[in-house]
Amino acid sequence: MLRKQLISSCLLILFVMVISGVAWAQATVDPYDVAAESNQGVKNIAKVKPAPPAVSKVKPYGWTSQFEGLSRFNPIAWGPDCYLPSPAKGQFLLGPKVWFARVDGEARRGVDIANVQSSNVDFDDHLGLRKSGNTIWSIEALYQFRPGWGIRYSFTPLRLHATAAPTTAFNFMGQTFAAGTEVRSKWEHYEHRLGLVFNLSRTNNSLTNLYTDWLYVQDKLTVGGVTATTATAVTWDDSKNMAVVGFEFDKCLKNYRGNTLGIGGKAGIAFFNDVIGYEAEAALNYMIPIKTGRFGFIKGGYRYAQLKKDKASQLFMTTMDGPFLQVGFLF
Repeated sequence: MLRKQLISSCLLILFVMVISGVAWAQATVDPYDVAAESNQGVKNIAKVKPAPPAVSKVKPYGWTSQFEGLSRFNPIAWGPDCYLPSPAKGQFLLGPKVWFARVDGEARRGVDIANVQSSNVDFDDHLGLRKSGNTIWSIEALYQFRPGWGIRYSFTPLRLHATAAPTTAFNFMGQTFAAGTEVRSKWEHYEHRLGLVFNLSRTNNSLTNLYTDWLYVQDKLTVGGVTATTATAVTWDDSKNMAVVGFEFDKCLKNYRGNTLGIGGKAGIAFFNDVIGYEAEAALNYMIPIKTGRFGFIKGGYRYAQLKKDKASQLFMTTMDGPFLQVGFLF
C-alpha cells in the first residue's frame, strides 16, 4: 500500500514539472521570432525626441519697415494718433500749382553810358512789365522709386509783355530808348527742374527730406520801339544751368479718419554758372482719403524765389513772391 502511494506521488510531481515547463516555454519570446516579425513589416514602438523650434532671422523694425507705405494703410483704422500720409515705394505725387506772384526784375546788357543809363533797366519803371497780379502756373510730379528715395520734376512757364513810356532814358544792348517814348517789351521765362529727394527722417507724423535738383532756366527779353522811327528791337536770350540744394519738411497737425491737416515748408539755395538764388516756402496741406493708399490734397501757402546772374556788363535778376494754391493726388 505504501509503495503504491509513493509511486503515485512521484508520477504527480513529474506531471506538474512537465506542465510547468510547457507553460514557461510558451511565455518566453524568441529573439529570432522578433526579428522575423520586424522583417514582416511590424514597426517597433520607439520614443522620439521632439525637434527643436526653427530659428528665423527677423529684420529690425526700423523706419523703413515701420513707415514704408504708411499711405497704404486703411485711414479708418488709424485711430486717434496723427498720421502723415506720404508716398510709398512705387507711388506718385502729382499736382498742378497756381502762383499769384508779384514779379520784380532788373536787367543790364552792355556798358554804362553817362546820363543815359544811370541805373539798371527796371522791369516795371522802364519796361512797364506788370509787377503784381501775375498768375504763374506749374506742374509738379514725384515718383517714389525706393522707400527712401524719390525723383521729382517740375515745369514752370511765364510770359509777360507790355507797352509803356519810361520816365527816364535807358540803354539796353547798345540801343538807347529816350524818356517818354513808347517802348514795347516782352519777357519769356521757362524753368525745367529735375532732381532727387532723400528721406532724412520719417516718423508717423513728420517727414524731413533733402533734395538736390538740376535747374535749367531760359530767359528771353525783347525790348523795342513801337514805331519805325524809334529804336530797333533787341533781344537777349540767356540760359542758366544751376544746382539746387535744400531741405523740406512736413508735419501732421490734425488727423480724423484719414483726413489730415499738415504744415510744411522748404528752403534751398541755387548756384553755378555765375548765378546765385534762394527759395523759401511755407504752406498748409489738407489731404482727403479716396481709398486705401490714395489721397487727394489741397495745398496753399506763400512762396519766395530769387535768381540773380551777375557778370561783367551783364545782370539779370528776378524776384517772385506771393501766395500759391496746389491741388493733386497721391496714388
